[in-house]
Amino acid sequence: MSARRYDNEHLRIVAVIQARMGSTRLPGKVLKPIAGKPLLWHAVHRLKSSHLIEDIAIATTVNPLDDAIVEFAEREGIAVVRGPEDDVLARFALAAEALDADIIVRVSSDAPFLDAGFIDHLVASLIEQGGDYVLLEDGATTAHEGVDPFTRRALDKLMMDARNDPVAREHVTGYFKLHPEFVRIARAPAYPQLAREGGRLTIDTPDDLVFVEAVHARMSAKAGEASLADLLLLLEREPGLRAINAHVQQKPLDAASRIALIRCDGGGAFGYGHVKRMVALARALRDREGIGSIFLLNGTEDALLPIRRAGFEAERINPSVEFDMFQSTIRSREPGLVILDCRESVSMVELRRLTAQVPVTAVIDDSSRRRLAADLAYYPPVPQVEALDWHGARTIVRTGWQWTLLGLPQQSQRPGRQTSRPTLLVSMGGSDPMGLTLRAARALTRLEPVFRVRFVIGPGMEDRERVARAIVALRPNFETIEGADDLAIEYASADAALVAFGVSAYELAAFGVPAIYLGLTKDHALSASAFEHAGMGVSLGVAENVTDEAIAKSVWQLLNDAQRRREMRAAGLMTIDGEGATRIAADLAKDLAQRRVRRPVTAAG
Repeated sequence: MSARRYDNEHLRIVAVIQARMGSTRLPGKVLKPIAGKPLLWHAVHRLKSSHLIEDIAIATTVNPLDDAIVEFAEREGIAVVRGPEDDVLARFALAAEALDADIIVRVSSDAPFLDAGFIDHLVASLIEQGGDYVLLEDGATTAHEGVDPFTRRALDKLMMDARNDPVAREHVTGYFKLHPEFVRIARAPAYPQLAREGGRLTIDTPDDLVFVEAVHARMSAKAGEASLADLLLLLEREPGLRAINAHVQQKPLDAASRIALIRCDGGGAFGYGHVKRMVALARALRDREGIGSIFLLNGTEDALLPIRRAGFEAERINPSVEFDMFQSTIRSREPGLVILDCRESVSMVELRRLTAQVPVTAVIDDSSRRRLAADLAYYPPVPQVEALDWHGARTIVRTGWQWTLLGLPQQSQRPGRQTSRPTLLVSMGGSDPMGLTLRAARALTRLEPVFRVRFVIGPGMEDRERVARAIVALRPNFETIEGADDLAIEYASADAALVAFGVSAYELAAFGVPAIYLGLTKDHALSASAFEHAGMGVSLGVAENVTDEAIAKSVWQLLNDAQRRREMRAAGLMTIDGEGATRIAADLAKDLAQRRVRRPVTAAG
């Protein structure tokens, strides 16, 4: 800001909202609806109530994805400035120039409860004290988030002296907080109406959206009607509402490389277990560690749906050019983590080349040689893992039931069932490539219909409608479960299970459900033997070597032995605690913090 303009009576005060569609933790969040209006609308609507702000602009990127933001701005009659995707600071400089600003109010697009009175309070303190950036007085508390007034002079100094600092480029005013000596700091007194802790009120994850919708509904407020002061009173009366998103952690200022690139298999012959558990890990990284995730999937189109529903970017790979896709994504997104949960992927040599470009590389349940090129590897304690040779590798190997990665939340308080008609759950995977679901149904017709059987019809099962019809026609006690994304309710109500060994075996154990396992391969059967040894279930070996009579006999024996089921239930609950995703996410984040080097970063906002 020029000295001439600063000394005049009139200062041109503008608000600049930083916004882009490519958020790593919740893509497209700025246009997600809240009470029927886009999140950006809420920011614009509340800023218009300010007595000091003369103009509003949205600073977005030149990425074509952000054309939607430009269209929104045009509909709302708001100025829009586009600049580099990887440089928020440059976007602010362009916006300040375009609006001829003397004082800029940086506004985060993820704050739906802006308070114009509080913003004016900060701006007035900045002007009265002749400062370049304003903070509250030491000891003052506020529930308000998402705004930072600063002068054009401070912006110019950032551009001249801190242009290449990652925090300045990504967070702009965050640089002043880390370096308070850089510019003159004004101190605003407490703002009584909002002088209390507010908890988490910003939008970064799907759970944050659920929270904001819930409080709007609870206050019966239309878009733009709920004030921050009213919200705080509601949360004092009903503190339980905070539990909706209390687990979400704020992204830190020094969040360089806070992106995970996840490569997994899913759909078709691969099944859906790996997708489910990697979505669980991505959620833990996002919500608890502030690390966003993007997915590269080898598999079928339908396997992308649960990833995108969970709020993550996902793209199918072409296996013939997978390494090139990896390279391109790493160059454009600069992830801090690469995580592989797949059977078929890049080679060990290729992964080593990728590792040189990424701070941390990890593999999940990988027995191929590429594990030797990873920084971290996570495994359950199954026999084949114990036999792996790690000679010459620098990999940190984590082995144990505590590293079990589930695709469902644990239900530790599942009550034991006391009905006279027990329920058997039959699940042969999302695609059931060996046709075991119908085979199991035919085998179970040998038994008296004194128990209920629930057959899971997976989304990738070939001719699933015909299979479902054939099953229910066999016996009146046979039922089918179709279109279920989440089997937690089924697990919670089952007395026992008959399953193809895979991710579901781990989930059933965590829910305390005794299970009988059929292995699709010798490797699966070997893993299942560890579950039997731990007392969580019964392994029948490789499915093609097991007779229908043996299947029926094992089911009948287990359903008629309540004491054995109770022991298996206790063993499962004690062995697999359901916290594997949280544990692995924390371990990865810790290792990333230790290994990370300073690199150019992708801008947030």
